[in-house]
Amino acid sequence: MPDEIAPTKPKTKPVVTPDEDLSAEIVRTVSKTPSESVTCRRITRDHYRCNWWAPENTLGYDNPRMTGLLVTTNRVAKSRFLRATRIAGGLEITIISSERPPESD
Repeated sequence: MPDEIAPTKPKTKPVVTPDEDLSAEIVRTVSKTPSESVTCRRITRDHYRCNWWAPENTLGYDNPRMTGLLVTTNRVAKSRFLRATRIAGGLEITIISSERPPESD
């Protein structure tokens, strides 16, 4: 029996499991200004909540040069619910909601 060479399989992209958390990659991918920082948390399988944090306006402070603790001087500048899935070459990110929920009386 002649020696047979098994056909080689082409290299395939890694299989993405539904349990893959893309939060860190989303933070690196979304656009932001130099003064903003972004946090992102996974809500469900492919849905994420992202907040863009920016320094609060200090004009109303009695001492505007006193920045205080970073956590007390930064505020959420915008917030978005996103759907993110991995595609060839990166992420596909879709904005699900960018509006604030209606305020209750």
